[in-house]
Amino acid sequence: MTLRIAWFATAKGQSSRKLLNAALDAIGAGELDAEIVCVVCNREPGQSANTDAFLNDAKQAGIPLIAESSRNWRKSVGGEISDPVRGLAAWRRDFDQRLYQQIIEFSPDVAMLAGYMMVITDVICDHLPCLNLHPALPDGPIGTWQQVIHQLIAQQAESSGMVLQRVTTELDRGPTVTWAQYPIRGRGFDELWAEHGSDAKLETPLFHSIREAGASREPTFILQSLRAIASGQTPLDAETLSDGEIGVGSDLTAAVEAEVLRQRP
Repeated sequence: MTLRIAWFATAKGQSSRKLLNAALDAIGAGELDAEIVCVVCNREPGQSANTDAFLNDAKQAGIPLIAESSRNWRKSVGGEISDPVRGLAAWRRDFDQRLYQQIIEFSPDVAMLAGYMMVITDVICDHLPCLNLHPALPDGPIGTWQQVIHQLIAQQAESSGMVLQRVTTELDRGPTVTWAQYPIRGRGFDELWAEHGSDAKLETPLFHSIREAGASREPTFILQSLRAIASGQTPLDAETLSDGEIGVGSDLTAAVEAEVLRQRP
């Protein structure tokens, strides 16, 4: 049965467009049995050039848009900016409720969060399976991709990875659905570690190389993950996932690395 996806992205950077278009290309080529039934964005047209380009791609593909500015919503209700220590501000659940009422009209099976910079509340994730792309191994660092890379360098890590998690109210610690690993040592890395390995707080050439190693694999990883879910090879229901521990899930490393190798010139 065709997997119906609600695709979430803030599209702060350029990678969101690559991820969306990679999925659309795979669907169009018959490589992914899925349909993106709507695109959800917490920015409106005019807020960001990168976001506008992303929204235009969705429009050109004929995908219905749900573009609601979380910033404008917060200001309209006089809400506070959420604090990581104190938790989410009260207006966040109201904002998600407004989104959810629009999303359910498209009857999605799953929500794919690919570059969505908002924490999903229980208003959505308790009623719709939400998958979050996190740029680290299942037991790796949490936070933004920038924070993850800074932590990897500080820890002198040998490898990194990416994970697709079932979203819960615990940030970046939901049950693992799929994951993949890649090295950040060896050819192309060792000289950078020798020169910049002590600069964990700076965005050095090592920092950017680690980011590129992950970002270049993300489209393939998402497509392999969605294929596994659509085919039923990978479980998605919360009860099954919760029976395992963090780190349990489908290891897609071999499939991702084979595709990366195939795509190299």
